[in-house]
Amino acid sequence: MPLQKLPTASNVQKVIKNLNKNDGIIYLKGQVLHERDDTDVELSFRQESNFFYLTGVTDADFHVVVSLSTGKITLIAPDIVADHVMWMGLPDTPEELLQKYDVNDVVYASKLDQVLQQENPQKIYTLPICDTSALPQTFQSKVDKDALKPAIYEARMYKAKWEVEMMREANKISSDAHIKLMKEAKAGLNEQQLHALFLYESARNGAFFQSYNPIVAAGSNAATLHYGKNNAGISPDQFVLIDAGAELNCYASDITRTFPAGGKFSQEQKDIYEIVLEMQKASFELCKPGVEWEDIHRLALRVACRGLIKLGVLKGEEDELIAKHIPACIFPHGLGHSIGIDVHDVGGYLPGVQKIDEPGIRNLRMRRTLQAGMAVTVEPGIYFCDFIIDPLLKDEATRKYFDIEKLNQYKKVGGVRIEDDIVITETGFDNLTTVPKEIHEIEALMA
Repeated sequence: MPLQKLPTASNVQKVIKNLNKNDGIIYLKGQVLHERDDTDVELSFRQESNFFYLTGVTDADFHVVVSLSTGKITLIAPDIVADHVMWMGLPDTPEELLQKYDVNDVVYASKLDQVLQQENPQKIYTLPICDTSALPQTFQSKVDKDALKPAIYEARMYKAKWEVEMMREANKISSDAHIKLMKEAKAGLNEQQLHALFLYESARNGAFFQSYNPIVAAGSNAATLHYGKNNAGISPDQFVLIDAGAELNCYASDITRTFPAGGKFSQEQKDIYEIVLEMQKASFELCKPGVEWEDIHRLALRVACRGLIKLGVLKGEEDELIAKHIPACIFPHGLGHSIGIDVHDVGGYLPGVQKIDEPGIRNLRMRRTLQAGMAVTVEPGIYFCDFIIDPLLKDEATRKYFDIEKLNQYKKVGGVRIEDDIVITETGFDNLTTVPKEIHEIEALMA
């Protein structure tokens, strides 16, 4: 799918407003091509996210200069090098780049010094990760690597309508790929083959890159949150957890579904799956402006605790178990995270905000009050990971909260996670993910 001209100048204006400086420039250097260790084999190129946010440029070796007084955006293209043209072909001309990207001017890198002299900035605002070695020595003392980061991170936290539509399209491609995998899983494919099929389905529909390495985990492998081997066989009686999301024009999707390889839920699979689905549904009810993200996580944890008590896996009073952090060994990660140009997007923690030092919730990637325009994942899960659970079983103080026989009965489920991508609206949320998740829908799809 050809990259369309994106209205990134509006992103620049958001950043300028957040930065709140009247003089100086913003300077960023884009990503460069990298080669595999001690070889000339090029690694796959992906633009640095903040540079893409301001420019929409997906090619290597660019710079950008933004005047804070006028808002003028000058894109700095790499100089034409004969050897590079021989191998890679002629790049776009400045005139073509001006038509392609939402900038005011395009010059070659040899003119960077001239651009800076014309601006004569008192301050050059850039990011801590930005390589400023291309700046002339006379400008190095003017570099500020502190102020821009919070300004750009906060801008990225609130998605424009066109960004939401880009993410919706990425979700559509990923959702269709997940559906295809559900349909094909019964044919006896292994984890590796399902992984390959997701990549194929994404690429053939326009998303050549993935937001992250897919997780394809069958049975007990799904108890590992970021399992990545993806090379085991799959038997018909196993649950299969697939956490995979295509990236479209640098915008991420992040979707997880768990389904029975044989097409029909066993009783144990159904029991655990229904708890996780209820965790997500309860979370959705609170997804609206003004609600603290950590409060939604705590609600999901309480729903998990209540469901596991009802099944008999956990024993005791709900409040006591939560106070002792017992359910956190089975729901050990955060409810979700910000998503956008990066799958774990920036802005989850405002400067000065600390993580909550409690089991489970300390892994929450975001502590924000939800506001319209924020895009987040909602991904509750239940996992039977011996490494996490066993210390509680060996401790007499916590062993009493488990029914060991019931726990062992459900361990074969492995892990269940259900994950959708949503955007907070003025009145609630917009779910971008379209993969079926009700039990009857999944069984019908796989029939």
